[in-house]
Amino acid sequence: MRVGITGANGYVGTILRAAFAEQGHEVIAFARSNRVTSGPAAGVTEWRPYEIKSPLSGAAFSDLDVLIHGAWDLTLVSAGDVWGTNVSGSQHLLRNAVDAGVRRVIFISSMSAWEGTQQLYGQAKLACERTAGSLGAVSTRLGLVYGPGWGGMAGALRKLTTLPVTPLIGARSHQFMVHEADMATAMVRIAESDMPLLEPVGLANPEPVPFRQLMNEIAASQGRALHAVPVPWQFVSGALKAVEALHVPLPFRSDSILGLVRPALAVPGVERLRQLGIEFRSFSLDGDRPSSGALRRYS
Repeated sequence: MRVGITGANGYVGTILRAAFAEQGHEVIAFARSNRVTSGPAAGVTEWRPYEIKSPLSGAAFSDLDVLIHGAWDLTLVSAGDVWGTNVSGSQHLLRNAVDAGVRRVIFISSMSAWEGTQQLYGQAKLACERTAGSLGAVSTRLGLVYGPGWGGMAGALRKLTTLPVTPLIGARSHQFMVHEADMATAMVRIAESDMPLLEPVGLANPEPVPFRQLMNEIAASQGRALHAVPVPWQFVSGALKAVEALHVPLPFRSDSILGLVRPALAVPGVERLRQLGIEFRSFSLDGDRPSSGALRRYS
C-alpha cells in the first residue's frame, strides 16, 4: 500500500514510518517544511510538506491507499488556538482525504478523549473523532506509549524520575499503557484491514496501571529508586499555567496534568480489535522484554 503519515517526524510518526516500511508498504511522510529532508530517511519513500494550520487539498492524498493523521501542535495552550488550528485543521484534512477516495483514513486520537473529560486536549480529540466517525474514518485512541524510544509523555515522566525528589501527582490515579511496538503493529493491521470500525478503538492494554507503580517501574528501569513526594495536582497545574502565560517552553503543559489525574475508566473496542487478532502485552519495563501477552507480528 501507499501509506501517508502526517506528523511523520514525531515520536509516534517515526515509529509508524519504520513499521509500515518493514511490512513492505510505501510510506509518504507529511511533515513541516522545515523538517522535511531532501535525502533518504528510514522507511520513507517520499516527503511532502504539511502544516496542520494549512490543510492540503484532496489532490495531495489522491494517490494514497491509507492516510494516518497524527500531526498535532502541542505548543498551543488556549482553547481558541487549539480549536482554530488543531481541530479545524484536522477536520479539513479528514474530509479532504475521504473526498479524495483514500481507502482507509485513520485519526490518531488519545485515551484522554472520553465523554465528560474536562481536559482541553481530550475535548479537542473528541471533536475530531466525531468528524472522523461521520466520514467513516477510524479513530484510534492511543494509551500512554512507552518503549525504547522514550518519547512523548512517557519520556517526560522518565525525566521526572531522575530528579532527587520526584513530585508525584495523581498518586491514586492510573494509566493505560501500550508498548510502542504493539502500537505500531496494531496500526498496520488496522490499515491493512477493511473491517468497519465505526466507534473509536483504544490501542492499549485494558489493565489499568496505578500511577505510583508506573513511576516506580520507570525509575527502576534506570537502576534508580523512586524518591517521590505527593503534590496536589491543582498546585502544579496552577504553576504551569503561570509559566505558560509568560510563553516559556515547558516539557509539561498544565492541561496535561488533567490527563494524568483524571484518566479514562476503560479502553474502548477491546473485543472489536480481538476480531482482528490484536491484543496488547501487559505493562513491564523488565529489560523491555515482551510478556506472554505480546502482540504477534503479522507477515
